Amino acid sequence: MTVKRDNDEPTYPIGSVDKALRLVVLVSEHPSGIRIGEVAAVLGVAPSTAHRLLQMLVHRGFARQDPQTRAYYPGETLDRLSDQRERVRQLARPILAGLVQEFGETVHLSMLDGWSALTIASAESPHLLRVGNREGHAQPAVRSGMGRVLLSSTDTPVPTPVLESAGVDRERFEAHLAEVEANGYVLQHGEVEHGVSALAVPVHGRDGESVDYAIGITYPTGRIGDEAVPHVVEVLKTAAVQLGNELHR
Repeated sequence: MTVKRDNDEPTYPIGSVDKALRLVVLVSEHPSGIRIGEVAAVLGVAPSTAHRLLQMLVHRGFARQDPQTRAYYPGETLDRLSDQRERVRQLARPILAGLVQEFGETVHLSMLDGWSALTIASAESPHLLRVGNREGHAQPAVRSGMGRVLLSSTDTPVPTPVLESAGVDRERFEAHLAEVEANGYVLQHGEVEHGVSALAVPVHGRDGESVDYAIGITYPTGRIGDEAVPHVVEVLKTAAVQLGNELHR
């Protein structure tokens, strides 16, 4: 006897996996909470089975249980999976904080958003005179040090109107990209904001060549001397490798 299957149903379905995946979806669709009895009814399992499945979701961070109401809510793992940027922020924050602790200057993490460099995480310097938290701030990638790091691995030529609208000379811009490729970092003084310097390095993708993010220190020009730059670059590169390893696990 041939059992008729739905068109999208796999040839060899695994019931336990199907229930677990349905439960993940179920929890994510109930931000106001769901209880064991409701889960058991929807999945067609005994309450004891529903409880065991929910406890595994809690163990892996897909759900959390309110100790008072005993209801289950979406967990931090679901939050990270539904918002990739939030996952990156969570992994980056302790790394950025460590750099601030070492150098005493504001540190940013940026990604490309079209032709803009978007800051997705910041850790502020403790100094009264400092570059502030710029999380959520975007600026033309062709002008900023972080942006030029992000553009250094792209095969798409930057359109002339993009350069012109940002007031950037193509010859100087391309020379800066060549420096990134040769040295693995950008050092920029006052090109985006007068009196502000930036030192940025790439966070490479899984292939080791593409650039997914940029980590940069921004500081009042002169507070990090030229003699200190090689050391700062090496520490930034180490931090970038650490973040890349965390992201690609």
